[in-house]
Amino acid sequence: MMGKKPKHQKASKPTGARDIGDLLLCPAKAAEAFAPKYNGDTTSASSGEQALDELDEFPSTGGLHGASSDEENDLPSTKGDIKALLRHIHTRCIQLEAHNTELRRSQILLKDRLDTEEDWHRSRNIKIRGIPETVSQDDLPHFVERLLATLLTPQQVTAAAIDVVYRIPRAAKAPAGTSRDVILQLQTRAAQRNIMAAVRGKTTHLFDTANLSFYQDLSKPTLTWRGLFKPLTATLRQHSIPYRWAFPRSLVITHGGATTHITDPSEMDSVLSALDLPPRQEQTTPARRPTTPHVWDMTAVKPFQPANPGASASTTFKAQRAAKHPSGAWGLEGARGTPAEKTA
Repeated sequence: MMGKKPKHQKASKPTGARDIGDLLLCPAKAAEAFAPKYNGDTTSASSGEQALDELDEFPSTGGLHGASSDEENDLPSTKGDIKALLRHIHTRCIQLEAHNTELRRSQILLKDRLDTEEDWHRSRNIKIRGIPETVSQDDLPHFVERLLATLLTPQQVTAAAIDVVYRIPRAAKAPAGTSRDVILQLQTRAAQRNIMAAVRGKTTHLFDTANLSFYQDLSKPTLTWRGLFKPLTATLRQHSIPYRWAFPRSLVITHGGATTHITDPSEMDSVLSALDLPPRQEQTTPARRPTTPHVWDMTAVKPFQPANPGASASTTFKAQRAAKHPSGAWGLEGARGTPAEKTA
């Protein structure tokens, strides 16, 4: 006979444990605990009242709708003001662009005048190339005086008073060991013209075992401008047509009793046509060979066909790999060699 089940005894409260009722306060104590503690200071009460006042000052829904309708009414006038401002800005931009164009034109004109003044100042100079470096700065005046005596008549030598003679720095592209050019500055332009007329038509002039060349001393912009006429001057020299450079920037061509002045390189084609000369050849760089993108020919690639149609692709691939690399996976062992092959 089975005995009765023992009844579960009620668990006793551990020592020091608190019941939930202990955490609840009676109404009187709760009111006392949550009541604002002023301690003689009314800041908390006043801040609450201030917050309520600020909430009262907020506009109502009707007020917000009224304000939005006022803004909508002001939109057309605001849009018109923006359009007027944009038109004003557009007009100012056009005026500024026109003013900038005028400034650019004035700048080009001023630069041309400065270049002309520089060339006019250099018009009394002659650049002599080829004087050896063994001639010192102190000996240069005496060397040039002896040189002029071989080029000019005694009366012209007397009139060719030398102002200053000096060397200029060597050009960056000049070969190593090349002597520096010498600038001969004369007191009169007539003396400069006499010397240039004496050496005109000569490539070099032999003096004291030195081959000397004479050039006009020109500014860099003028030299660049003259370089633009190289196709025309080359054609003129090829057909033995005389020409000369005039001051400030002009090319004078004499042919058939007529004289033609050119100041703009764009006139070269019309001048060649007027002289019955062939048109100048434009220097064009050879065109690069076009590179065509590589196109893969997929028609030559055969699709994968298993030897055994009934076998799976993985099985067929493994069989082909084993037949191709009998030594192991991908033939690494065969490539490295067996231990016997390494020992041998």
